[in-house]
Amino acid sequence: MIQKWTKTLSSLFLLTSFVFCAEKKDNDDALLAGLLFLAANQIKVNTATDLVNESADDYNQNNWGLITGSTLNRFVSDWTANKPSHITGNLIILQTDEANRRTGDSPGRKPYVKADPEKGVYVYRLNDYTPSGLPLGGFRFNQTRDSGLFKNSVRYQANGEFVDDWLNTYGINPTKDLIVFAAGTGNGTIPASAITTSSAGLAGAIQDITRGVYWLRYWGVDIKHLAILNGNLRSNFVLTYPTQTSDSRSSLPAKGNFTVKSIRVDNTIITSGLEDIYEIAKNNLEAQIPGLTTKQFLIDARPTSQFGTGRSAGVVANGSTTTYITTGWDSAGAPVQWGATGDLNIDLNAGKTYVPFEGNIKGAVSFPWLALFEGFTDAGGVADDAAAETAFNIGYRYKSKSALKTIFTNKGYTSGATVVSQCRTNFEAQVNGFAAINILGYPTTYYDGSLVEWTSLVASHPSSSLNKVPTDFKWRTDLSTVSVFGYNPQINNAGTAGGAIDRVKSAEVDLQATTTKKFIQEDKAYKY
Repeated sequence: MIQKWTKTLSSLFLLTSFVFCAEKKDNDDALLAGLLFLAANQIKVNTATDLVNESADDYNQNNWGLITGSTLNRFVSDWTANKPSHITGNLIILQTDEANRRTGDSPGRKPYVKADPEKGVYVYRLNDYTPSGLPLGGFRFNQTRDSGLFKNSVRYQANGEFVDDWLNTYGINPTKDLIVFAAGTGNGTIPASAITTSSAGLAGAIQDITRGVYWLRYWGVDIKHLAILNGNLRSNFVLTYPTQTSDSRSSLPAKGNFTVKSIRVDNTIITSGLEDIYEIAKNNLEAQIPGLTTKQFLIDARPTSQFGTGRSAGVVANGSTTTYITTGWDSAGAPVQWGATGDLNIDLNAGKTYVPFEGNIKGAVSFPWLALFEGFTDAGGVADDAAAETAFNIGYRYKSKSALKTIFTNKGYTSGATVVSQCRTNFEAQVNGFAAINILGYPTTYYDGSLVEWTSLVASHPSSSLNKVPTDFKWRTDLSTVSVFGYNPQINNAGTAGGAIDRVKSAEVDLQATTTKKFIQEDKAYKY
């Protein structure tokens, strides 16, 4: 595929100045100088196909992308001797959490990979990054931004100031260092009983680390400088290599001064805007989107019970037989039973809001993210409590490359199609997308706004206050031409802890929007 190149605005301005402002006799010299300046400031614009990275069949052979505990051990035991030949800098290991958080874990089970600063090995936690204004739960590479269509609501890729500050907080130079993301144990302190009841929550840290790779790739970092550990540290490193673990982690260094502006590639194709997804749905997965192949494979990474218009995943709300499934842009987690003390719409509290309609984007296939891990069925489930315990003890590792390829094939993937991964908020989708682009080597993009964005563009909801767009709006989504859907009924609940809230809530829409990718345009401008 022909590579596209583009220029910085300043380069264009300077080139124009050289050509038209120089004296006539100096025109040739000025033009040459301008062209040389321009060549030095080119940015290579990559396509989805350019960004693929196919894993070795044996994951132990990988030095980037998906690596195993044995590879991490090899790196940590003597980084100076064992670093990959293309890496000239440090090994930076970023843990989501400690690796000994299950209740009853032996006190001797140390929580961190052992640092070795003399040989360039540093170990930090993701939550060591603590700028002001962080969302609940710490920084996970996203940020409330303006897409042109939505602002002050949906989260998208964190901007250039964030990525530079994040890299410099850890002292990372992503053109020299190898950055390894690793899940510790899982999300939260884990009681023994939780293993059989909350596999999705415990495996959720894999969503965080795969999103970290996605974010840095978006900003131009080469995949050969990025890796995730296959499975969590608790089960895939600490028990096997106890001498390479420690009770403490590295202290943050003095702030660096790296900027992604110096990485002269544009990888923003890895993130799709709503307008791209709209074309894909409307054109039956054969949309002509610049940078993508001519066929698309649209996957919905949520559990199967959340796919389509059924209500099997929801809970009874306020005594009604109607149930909700998908929490809205200002809430998180699964639906909950309404309670008298849970009437405030606080993240992770009972006072949650839900999207205007349940369903899926037309053409999407149900592709549960847990299906990709060892110990889970290809449908994303576990047979019983014993199977859930087994999956936990495996540590949520990806299945073999051949098994993953079979799952994708059985879901309908055909060679050459671009995988388009989405879910509710583009976190579950990270697990599927990582498998597609970094294990199987399939061209892949992600719908960053996902369903919390998509489901807000309704015109015919029975509760008129939820209708944020006119019936002829160009990106209206409550249409059978682009969605499979069923409206969520509006229920107003009042409690004792705070005021009443409406259970269904739309994000506010700018009806004058001319783009759904304003944040991507801003990010291009940051580098150009």
